[in-house]
Amino acid sequence: MEAVNVKRRILFFHYEFPGGGGERVTRDIAHYLQLFKFETYVVTCHKRTNVPSGINVLELPSQHLNSDKNADAIIQLISSLSIDIFIIPGFLLTHLGHIRDRTSCKFVYVLHNLPFWEAIAKLERRKRPQKSLLKTLEWYFLGYPKAVWFKRYKKDCIRNYEKVYNIVDAYVVLCEGYKEELIQTLKLPEKHKVHVISNSEGRVDSVNLNKKKQVLFVGNLIYENKRVDRLLDIWEMIYKKLPDWELVLVGGGKEKEPLQKRASRKHLKRVIFAGGTQDVRPYYQNASVLCLTSTFEGWPLCLTEAQANGVVPIAFNCCAGVQKILSPSGTNGVLVPPFDKVRFASELYDLLTSPDKIERMRDNVLLKSQDYAMDIIGPQWNALLESLLMDCNSK
Repeated sequence: MEAVNVKRRILFFHYEFPGGGGERVTRDIAHYLQLFKFETYVVTCHKRTNVPSGINVLELPSQHLNSDKNADAIIQLISSLSIDIFIIPGFLLTHLGHIRDRTSCKFVYVLHNLPFWEAIAKLERRKRPQKSLLKTLEWYFLGYPKAVWFKRYKKDCIRNYEKVYNIVDAYVVLCEGYKEELIQTLKLPEKHKVHVISNSEGRVDSVNLNKKKQVLFVGNLIYENKRVDRLLDIWEMIYKKLPDWELVLVGGGKEKEPLQKRASRKHLKRVIFAGGTQDVRPYYQNASVLCLTSTFEGWPLCLTEAQANGVVPIAFNCCAGVQKILSPSGTNGVLVPPFDKVRFASELYDLLTSPDKIERMRDNVLLKSQDYAMDIIGPQWNALLESLLMDCNSK
C-alpha cells in the first residue's frame, strides 16, 4: 500500500515562463498544489529571469515549439522526474501523441480561450483592412467566401480539437458555456472528460477606493482579438463631454503605433499610451472603469483583476466567459451587445456621469471577485488531479 506522504509530481508546459495571464494562472495553481504534497515543475521553450520562487522551471533544448528535440526532451523529463500528471495549458503540440505513447503519466489539456478561437483569429486577421486595393479585393472575392461559406477554418480546428481530446485524460475549459460548445461540436458522449475550472484571481489586500477619473484598458495591443481601435472610436464619441476624464491604455504590441496614429488622426484628447509593464497594479488602483472591446476572449483576466481592485468593467458580450464574469449586467459590470460601438459609448457615458452607480457597482464587483479566489478554484484542481491519480492506481 502506497504511503500517504508520498509526493506526486506535476509538470506544466508553457512556451515561455513566466509570461502573461496563463502563466500567472499556472503559478497560482502550482503554489496551491504544493500545499497538498504535490511537487510542481514547469518546462518551457523560453525561461525568463523573473521566475517565481518555489517553482522548478526547466528549459527545453529548442526555442521551436514543435521540434523533435523538444518532444524527446519532454519524454525524458517525464521519465527521469517520475511525473504523475502532465498539464498542457492551451498549446496544440504536434508531437502530443508521440509523447503520450512513450510515457505513462496522465495528461491534462487546459483550454485557456474559447473553443475554436484559432478559426476566429485567422478569419479576423484576414478581414483586417489591407494596405492595397488588390489585397482587399483578393480577400473579399477569394478568401472571405471560402472562410464563411465553407467554414474551412473551423473544420481544421475541429479536427485538431478531436485529436487532442482523444489523447488526453482530462480536458479543462473555463466555463459551462465552453463545455457545452465542445460537447455539441465534437459530438461527445454523455460520459465525457470535459471539466470546468475557471481561472483564479488573487485577493487584493488594500483596495484604493479613492479612484481617479480614469478609463482603463489593460492587455496586448493585438488587432485580431483586442480591437482597441473600437475603443478609440468610442472615446471619440464621448470625450468632449467628459473634460475631466482620461483614457489610459496599458499594454504593448504590434498595434501600438497604428493606434497612436489613429488617435492622432482623430485629434483625440486625453489618451495615454502607457506601454507594457510587468506591474499593472498602480493602474488598477487609480482607474474607475475598465473597457474591453474585444472580438473574442476566453476568460479575460483583466476583467477579474479589475473587479478585485474595485474597478467597474464594461465589455462587449463577445463570449460565454465575459458573460459569466460580468453577469448580471448592471450589477457586476456592464455587458454591451457585440459590436455596437454607439451603444457602448452610451453605456460608458452613462456610467462615467453617474458616480453613485460606479460606487454601487464597485461594491458588487469586489464581492464578485471572491468567487474566483484560490481557496475556491484550488480545491477544484486538487479534486480533478486526485481523481486522475486514483483512476491510475485502480488500474
